Amino acid sequence: MAASSVNDWMRKVEQLQLRWQRLNTGAEEDAVLLKASATLQKLSEILSARTGELDISLFLNLYSKAVLDITFFEENQLVDEDFIRADSLEKVGELIQALSEPEHLVREAILPLPEAPLCLEVEVCECLHWRRGALLYMYCHTVGEREHWNLRNRRIFQQCLKDGVSYLLTMLKARSPVTLNDVSFRDFSAASLLSKGIFSDIHVLALMYCGEMCYWALKYCRDAQPINDGSERGDCLQDKSPSFQEVGEHALETYVSVCEGPLANQGWNTEKAKDLLQYLKSSKT
Repeated sequence: MAASSVNDWMRKVEQLQLRWQRLNTGAEEDAVLLKASATLQKLSEILSARTGELDISLFLNLYSKAVLDITFFEENQLVDEDFIRADSLEKVGELIQALSEPEHLVREAILPLPEAPLCLEVEVCECLHWRRGALLYMYCHTVGEREHWNLRNRRIFQQCLKDGVSYLLTMLKARSPVTLNDVSFRDFSAASLLSKGIFSDIHVLALMYCGEMCYWALKYCRDAQPINDGSERGDCLQDKSPSFQEVGEHALETYVSVCEGPLANQGWNTEKAKDLLQYLKSSKT
């Protein structure tokens, strides 16, 4: 990798360290920030002590993990405050931008070497998408409930829902479903989940979040004019946003199917999902 690129990445690590220092003031040795500090130290050592080609994959994954930990601390502060501050939406946008930075670095690294197998670990990639989608879910849920769904700016709210659903869908598609014919399973329930692309409880929760966000969009933002230029939010995914109706139905149907099938009697409730699904089906025009 060119020296200029390494220098750019060193500056990004330094900026992340400054962000960590600002948050660490008065944090009383928060466990998440301590973990981020150790990761940042590894990143600095990798960049300053390298003797040959930089292990780009190692750097990108460590950088991503540091971003995930630092933003997790900031996100918890917003959630604990119930997004009550006037600049909460701006703070949400800043966190999403920070969580998008690892992917920008991946694209930057891959461009000069298209044949190189440079990518994030699948678990890290999933987590980056999950965190952005779940953050937008929490923001919309908290603000919507507080305003009794009498939304002051439905256009921005609708865009948050579009972006949130897009992130969650990308997270759910990060791994390909397992083809049962190719693998032998002793546990049929586990095999059934893997065949549907469900690899963890977070995947199940993402399905419910997707369905609920689609419901909010159709019930409370149906008449909102879409944001076309992306100027009101810095990380607009509107071009990748599929139909709320289609996505919502599919997500909720899959959620109900797995929770009443292979995950039956494991604490997953489907009553709300069924109510939302009924609304989506009855609201078709």
